[in-house]
Amino acid sequence: MAGRFRNFWLSGAFLLVILAIGLALRSALWACVAAAVLGVAGVVLFRGNRWRSGALLATALALSLVALDLFAGFLSPKAVNMGVVTRTIPQWWPPPDPILGFRPKPDSEVIATATWGDELVYRQTYHFDSVAARVTPPAPPASDTYLFIGDSFIFGQGVADDQTLASQFTRLNTPAARTVNFGVPGYGPNHLVRAFEAGLYDRYIDQKVKAVVTWIIPAHLQRVTGDGSWLGSSPRYVLDDGKLRFTGTFNEHRWRDPLAGLHYLLGEHFAFIEAIGQKQRQEQQIELFLAMMAKLQAEARAKFNAPLIIIYSWPDESTQNRYGDSKVEQPLLVATLVKLRQLGAPMLSVADATQGETAARLMIPHDGHPSAFSTERIAIALKKLLGGS
Repeated sequence: MAGRFRNFWLSGAFLLVILAIGLALRSALWACVAAAVLGVAGVVLFRGNRWRSGALLATALALSLVALDLFAGFLSPKAVNMGVVTRTIPQWWPPPDPILGFRPKPDSEVIATATWGDELVYRQTYHFDSVAARVTPPAPPASDTYLFIGDSFIFGQGVADDQTLASQFTRLNTPAARTVNFGVPGYGPNHLVRAFEAGLYDRYIDQKVKAVVTWIIPAHLQRVTGDGSWLGSSPRYVLDDGKLRFTGTFNEHRWRDPLAGLHYLLGEHFAFIEAIGQKQRQEQQIELFLAMMAKLQAEARAKFNAPLIIIYSWPDESTQNRYGDSKVEQPLLVATLVKLRQLGAPMLSVADATQGETAARLMIPHDGHPSAFSTERIAIALKKLLGGS
């Protein structure tokens, strides 16, 4: 009896240590390492062959999980901004939003600092106007209007207010053009579709909108299915008979479908779990992505009688190397772009607009977002695409 009590006591202590290590390091992998070490300790400390065999089995299982995760992690592409630490004041930014999951507050400002080790990558203050759009240079009220919608690339993460693509485009136009920068870091096409459906852009219906401009990157494929720790409260869509249907948020779906929730939760902590069924999931993501882009084009036409302009940092037929840290293989990305062209929307290649320039000039060091020089080059190309000189 005493030996059995000792085994239960040790097991509880081991579990608490494993849990504490996992929470402290925020890593299931290190929790598995701790489980393997404590499993070996259990083989020595437990009394009774069944308990020792159980400890040995737990050790083998934990080591198997560690090996599988390390192998899957080795095969996965590394993030361009690995090692960069970003902090904002206020800390929780963008704040929660009942429609889009998260969105900047109107008439606010945010101080953003990014570091790489001891090196300062950038320190910028982002300013937002009364409609929660990032501030751009002023223009007369009767000016032609251009809406810029998208994620951190449209937003201009890491550059000053007057260095974003929208601001650079404003300064290039004579007479002045009015630009509205609705970019938000972390958004995907699902956020933009929801914003249209919820009427968040309706205030511009009578304001001479000449174009709606967005910027796509391969990471958007994962975002349309909520594959990101920040996307739980974001809008979720499915395809029913080829038509998009809003179902609520990703968190709501995961509560309704526990298996989907469990797969997501385990995939967040184990790379090999995430890799299970990845090809099928990528095909689903591509279908959703293309449907969402078609929806954005239709909404721009219906509400503003304006074209959707698609800027793309995306591999095409002329690009030979894997693009950035995308988990989708290049042939599949190229095929997706070919299908996207079939929408007939005007498209602008970032690679063409910045041809001949080095990555050091085009990207914020260590971070991977476009530099002020890059947004200027793209703004020039955009002006030419829209018929400017």
